[in-house]
Amino acid sequence: MYLTRAYINPRRQGAIRLIGNPRALHALIMGCFPDQTPTSPGQTPPRILWRLDSDDTRRPTLWTVSPTRPDFTQLIEDAGWPAAETPQWETKPYTPLLNHIQKGQRYAFRLTAFPTRRTASPGPNQRGRRLPHTTTHNQLRWLTERAERNGFTIPPAGNPDDLGPDGEIPLQLQLRHRGKNTFNKPDHQDKRIRVALTTATYEGALHVTNPDALRTLLTTGIGQGRAYGCGLLTLARLPEPTQRNGKAIR
Repeated sequence: MYLTRAYINPRRQGAIRLIGNPRALHALIMGCFPDQTPTSPGQTPPRILWRLDSDDTRRPTLWTVSPTRPDFTQLIEDAGWPAAETPQWETKPYTPLLNHIQKGQRYAFRLTAFPTRRTASPGPNQRGRRLPHTTTHNQLRWLTERAERNGFTIPPAGNPDDLGPDGEIPLQLQLRHRGKNTFNKPDHQDKRIRVALTTATYEGALHVTNPDALRTLLTTGIGQGRAYGCGLLTLARLPEPTQRNGKAIR
């Protein structure tokens, strides 16, 4: 597995088109993997996860996690700084970080997801509709409800005995950005349909409880919309808590 970071030039015409259309950006990204292993009919292809971070509006950052190394030459030609003297993308092996994950470790994390819920089934052998969560409360709860099964918990912020105004324990978790993006894509009859993504970008801290489950999450993603820049969770190590009078200070 590989983790890649590339830089986008938002002043380029190609970048403007890609930033506003996750389907177009997904198509370009998929074309940047010349060594992607072909699959047999009916076999699920290896997942390529990606996320576009636009905190720095002058230089948005594209992250990918993939089973093979990408060649982002075309991406940089179309939407980056092809004449820059410094490298405009960097790829590192992801496996060493994955293998280093152990139970009890603490990490900072970032995730852009498409939090959804499914309505009640309208009848026998029928599935309910999938609808997006649109409130801050429900978007935060969507992630906390999925934490344990994916190998981590989110620690409390401050004193675990203190309750927030909603009667729940405040956690080391916040919504960095909430957004909605709409674009067109063809259906199975090649007719144009409108796709709407209601996204939430989370930042916080996590405590590893099941390393294998967390590794699976890091390489396969979480939630819906993974082809459109959702589901990629990335980690950064947090310093270990210091000790004072025999107690951990976090």
